[in-house]
Amino acid sequence: MNDKAEKVYGEAFFSLCSEEAPDRLSDTLGELSALSGIFSENPEFIKLMGTPTVSVEEKLSLCSDIIKKGNISELTGNLICLLVEKNRMGCFPGIEKTFRSLYNDKFKLAEITVTTSAPLSDNLRKKITEKMSEVIGKKVTLREKVDERLIGGVVIDYESRRYDGSVKSRLDALRGELSSVI
Repeated sequence: MNDKAEKVYGEAFFSLCSEEAPDRLSDTLGELSALSGIFSENPEFIKLMGTPTVSVEEKLSLCSDIIKKGNISELTGNLICLLVEKNRMGCFPGIEKTFRSLYNDKFKLAEITVTTSAPLSDNLRKKITEKMSEVIGKKVTLREKVDERLIGGVVIDYESRRYDGSVKSRLDALRGELSSVI
């Protein structure tokens, strides 16, 4: 929605949480992730929060119910209420992303996505984690995806980098070379 606003809110919220509840940063990240998942599964909620015909008081009442029922911390609850008041609920995914990035930087963590044609074995998962930790210089957590179109091999995505060792990419490269010769 508004990258600058998302970044400003995300940085401010991370700074506030770091000062007010540094021992709960992990819990706060978990809350933001859970809420982000809920909001992405229910886009009509975000749309409702942006509807001008619904009063701010009604929106805050709805959020209050979610905060209480979801057992959300006061800090995260206050963020939600602030976003509703400022009509910025559409920024929530970007705020969560900024918070996650700052959290990962603070604790020297790296999240990588590993895509394979079949689920990873425990041994291969361990090898990839160890090798990528060595390459990146941070503790690595894996997010796994399965894409049968890869045929075999592995594709690793980290931030804006991609390490593509899939059979599909090799075949595509070979096809390109052959078509340029023929």
